[in-house]
Amino acid sequence: MIILALETSCDETSAAILENKKVLSNVTISQILEQQKYGGVMPSLAAKLHVKNIQKVLKETLHVAKVSPEQIDYIAYTEKPGLIICLQIGKIVAETLALFLNKPLLLVNHLEGHIYASLLEKNEEWEFPALALIISGGHTQMYQVNNHFDFILLGETCDDAIGECLDKSAILLGYNYPGGPAIEKLAQTGKNTYQLPFPKNDETLDFSFSGLKSEISRLVGKEKKEINVNNLACSIQYLLAEILAKKLKKAWLTVWAKTVIIGGGVIANKFLRNYLAKNIQKWDKKIKIFFPEIRYSTDNAAMIGVLAYYKTKNKKSERQG
Repeated sequence: MIILALETSCDETSAAILENKKVLSNVTISQILEQQKYGGVMPSLAAKLHVKNIQKVLKETLHVAKVSPEQIDYIAYTEKPGLIICLQIGKIVAETLALFLNKPLLLVNHLEGHIYASLLEKNEEWEFPALALIISGGHTQMYQVNNHFDFILLGETCDDAIGECLDKSAILLGYNYPGGPAIEKLAQTGKNTYQLPFPKNDETLDFSFSGLKSEISRLVGKEKKEINVNNLACSIQYLLAEILAKKLKKAWLTVWAKTVIIGGGVIANKFLRNYLAKNIQKWDKKIKIFFPEIRYSTDNAAMIGVLAYYKTKNKKSERQG
């Protein structure tokens, strides 16, 4: 089964070709440099750049995969969530290709794509029930996964997403958007010396990051030049890891999950990966832990393609049942 997938939900224009779960090509053009001067993503600029780049990524992904348009079995695209003006670009291109090539369309949820990215190019499968955590620039959500496409929302952020907290923290420290990589790099030579407040430290499975962001802003304004940027970055990163680990464990004790899946752009952070993996192993060494490869953690079309693959597989099993 050959799947062409498109991702245009935010500020990456991406196209991928998959043969089942195997990635034949995954071409992504990022808008980071163009968006940096705005300190975040400007939707109108993002849409304009998608229009500029979509043909380029399509041509390149077909070339790298050595696949002709006629060989494609399905065309998948990100339907939601995302910036509507950006999602429309992917939708129009996918619908046009499907009509021209007479191929079936698959509409994919971007957040589910981040979860399914952990299955890319892997032989191992999840065991159910599973626990899934999505941590990205726009979302922080936790799900109970009873089976493929059977998701129950357990908790989510009440305000800012974890990635937004990292972005704003980096800007406060004098660094550019996106903030995650800047905080991670600064933290490598820092120490966990700042006592930051643990937000939403309660019995719920919800998150909150706006208060932490405000405290960092207050701290930077108060100490100014005296602040140790590396130590503060390290303290921020360590606290975020603690928050995620605590909420995950609380959810795991509710679900008794056999598998823990963590996806989204923030999990490209190696410290967070290692910290969470070590903590999860302490709960029960039999737990399967699934992370996407770092190259598939941030927005990309391969994750849309692998989710589309499981959608077709699920439809076939439903028909057979």
